[in-house]
Amino acid sequence: METPDHNPDTAFDTDLYTIEWSDIEHAEMDYENYLNDIEHFFKEDFEEDILEEDAPR
Repeated sequence: METPDHNPDTAFDTDLYTIEWSDIEHAEMDYENYLNDIEHFFKEDFEEDILEEDAPR
């Protein structure tokens, strides 16, 4: 049987890891910035990608 590596006596502050519904419900999304981030990610990925016909054989 394996022995756990954590100490079960350690205090766990649940307030640090708790999200209230009101926090989510009243949050305003910045969709334009979100879409710009996605577009930038794929643009960088495409520019850095090696095309099949350019790949060494």
